Order: sequence, then C-alpha cells, then structure tokens
Amino acid sequence: MWLFPIMFLLHDFEEILFVELWFKKNYRKASEKVPGFFKKTFQNMSKITAAQFTLPVVFQFLIYIISTFLAVEYQYYIPFLGFNLFLLLHVFMHIGQSFLVGVYTLGLGTAVTITFPYSIYLFYRLLDEEIVEITSISFSII
Repeated sequence: MWLFPIMFLLHDFEEILFVELWFKKNYRKASEKVPGFFKKTFQNMSKITAAQFTLPVVFQFLIYIISTFLAVEYQYYIPFLGFNLFLLLHVFMHIGQSFLVGVYTLGLGTAVTITFPYSIYLFYRLLDEEIVEITSISFSII
C-alpha cells in the first residue's frame, strides 16, 4: 500500500519535468484536435510552468499519504480505494488523450508502465487476501 504515494510521484514527476517542453513542442498540433468545449482550458494549461504544476501535485501527494496511512494503520480503506481507482481510470484518460490529439501526451509512459500495473496488482491483492470486497471498491468511486 505504501507504494501508492511513490507510484503517484513517479507518474507526476514525468508530467512536472516535461510539461513546459511538451506544450512548446505539441501545442499547435494538439490544439487543432482538442474539442471546442476544452480549448480555453487547454490554452490556459499551455501557459503553466513546472513550478505551478508542482503545487497541486504536492497537495495531492499529502492527501495520498494521509489516505495510505489511514488504510494501513486503521484499516479505513474507502479514501485509499477511491484515490487508487481514480488513478486507474486516469490511465485510460492518458491513453484517450493520446489517441485524440495524435501525439504522445504527458504522463502516458508512466501511466501505462507504472500506474496501470500497480493499480491492477493492488486491487488483485486486496481482493485476493480478502482485505476489501468488490463492493467497497465500487463504493469508493463516490
């Protein structure tokens, strides 16, 4: 379970390290394929610096540490499960974005090689060892 915050950081480090370079290299091509309702948000995101991107990552990291602590020490799993389920679904967002815009998107590599395998293994182990039930995982999406 304690691998969760580490996995998150590895994934987000890829995004932090390359956010500015990615937008410089891919903004024009990607913006042509971004849906209209998302164009303004995409334009705003293109101006973000690595330092600005880091602040919400640190906030998320702290929340993930707390949720992991509660799961490990007090067997309070719902937030931990919910955050992990969110990040598993987040993998498919990265894949979808890449197909949509036709270029490698930020975070895709670590989403597919780190986040996805970790998430599948985590849920497998939690279910196999009967630490949680499928209903708990389903409920945690809320």
